[in-house]
Amino acid sequence: MKLRLIVLLSLAVFLAEACNKPDAQLTPSIRIHAQTTLNVPEEGGTQTVTLSASLSWTATCNADWISVSPQVGKGGDNQSVTLTVQPNYSTERKGSVVFVISGTSTSTELTVVQAASSVAQEDDPPVVQGDPVLSVDFTKGMGEFFVEDKDKGGFPGDLWSTNAAHPEYGVVAQAYVSATQKRYKTESWLLSPRINLKGHAQLYLRFEHALNYTNDEKDFSKFIGVKVSADKGETWENVSIPNMTSGKSFEFQSSGDIDLQKYKDKVIQLAFTYKSTAETTPTWEIRKLLITENEEVITKDDLGDEYKGVPAWMELPEVKDASNYHIHTAPIGETNYRNYSFAYDSNNMVALWVAYPLCDLYTKKTVSRTDKWAFDPFVAEDAQPAYFKAGNIYDDGKGGAKYNRGHQIPSADRLASTKMNEQTFYFTNIAPQLADKAFNAGPWEDLEMAVRTWSTASNSTDTLYVVTGCMVDKPLEYRKDNNGKQVSVPNAFFKALLRLSGNSYIGAAFYLDHKNYQGQPATLKDFALPIKDLEEKTGFKFFANLPAETAAKVKAEHPKDNNFWNLK
Repeated sequence: MKLRLIVLLSLAVFLAEACNKPDAQLTPSIRIHAQTTLNVPEEGGTQTVTLSASLSWTATCNADWISVSPQVGKGGDNQSVTLTVQPNYSTERKGSVVFVISGTSTSTELTVVQAASSVAQEDDPPVVQGDPVLSVDFTKGMGEFFVEDKDKGGFPGDLWSTNAAHPEYGVVAQAYVSATQKRYKTESWLLSPRINLKGHAQLYLRFEHALNYTNDEKDFSKFIGVKVSADKGETWENVSIPNMTSGKSFEFQSSGDIDLQKYKDKVIQLAFTYKSTAETTPTWEIRKLLITENEEVITKDDLGDEYKGVPAWMELPEVKDASNYHIHTAPIGETNYRNYSFAYDSNNMVALWVAYPLCDLYTKKTVSRTDKWAFDPFVAEDAQPAYFKAGNIYDDGKGGAKYNRGHQIPSADRLASTKMNEQTFYFTNIAPQLADKAFNAGPWEDLEMAVRTWSTASNSTDTLYVVTGCMVDKPLEYRKDNNGKQVSVPNAFFKALLRLSGNSYIGAAFYLDHKNYQGQPATLKDFALPIKDLEEKTGFKFFANLPAETAAKVKAEHPKDNNFWNLK
């Protein structure tokens, strides 16, 4: 075999000698062309160096922010070696790559010097103004996120990648080569840039993800996780993912809300960690990511107590009388979340509206319906109806209309924890609704089911903000509760919806006259109207914290004109 070798001797003489020697007898030599120091800008990237070697060689690197491809090579001249350098968010740093002739001590070293971050480390990265603090749509690429391979384990490709043919997969981590059906033991991190949380309160992290091919493993934390560092990557803390996937599907769902309150006023970095084994190589897909102040999370200090004040949550209508405004919070696992807010009318003994966020975090069924009917601890009992008796509790015994105990925030919207579901059975959340198919289990139930469907991550919804309410300006009639107190029967019910997907909002509203619809077929399209029209009907200003320009557009659109609601 003829070898092309670059040496300091005459090329012709050296080739004549080399052609007459077996490979094992060649003199070990290796060198890097042009330079032994490589200067790299702070943003990193890929750089190519040229290598010549007389025999097979291997490359080793002492810095985990540098990766080398290929890591092994054969003898030959003018071989291209690619170095991938991750962005630098700290001071100037140095690393080295050593190329060694296999089985010998003959080597050459390349020093890699990367410039310091242009954002001085004694100063923090700029504070992102507005909300969200961070929004990344991985269907459009990795943005400023970058990969740090801890152990490629010989995997021949990129452990994290995006698919140009299928951008809807987002960023994908996997260590399986389908062509050879080979699995690799690996560890790789997807890292965010440094994120300045100063000046923001009660932030939370949420992302859409799917996980598949976990075999029969039950503990997914062995394969995927999320870490946070608040000291420039010196130490990392694990944070739990509230909403884990089944591990056997590519159906996306929300991670749930990860509370970042612990890192308030700090500069953090996120790491999405992926591991695989030679037996189990899951595929993890992440599609959309948000860090935002429109949080579902309530601090633990609020657990068990009424939340004070009127926060700037996106689902809230304008609150004109804070004395009648209340918030219920409840835990999911170890984290406390807001459940729902309401404005209560003690004269009519109904909530005028109930407002709440809706996403997979809340509807994922971990408990069953509790049916724990009870007085609301935040409202005086004599100002609440008593609805302990089951069945048609408003039957006056005179052959008049029969009414069910109608939830404003449905029990089925809060199945993530026992306490959360129990709070939907407080009597302040209940209003008389015409029984069964006439209304409660008729068009009203149809609307509730549609709202849950619209709220799912499988429909690319990050959060659906919901306001449910009733009208008692002209009550249908008055009935007695279990204790003989007079209760107003609403003359209409409504829902206002605000859907957040990525950074985009759309809205819809529904208004149902409270009447018997049995035998009078109606579809959701018959009840739909723009939010601004619902505001005129009810006198409420919905989604008061939506920026004015966005609100005007969202509230003017008729839901029948937006294909998402599928009301045509």
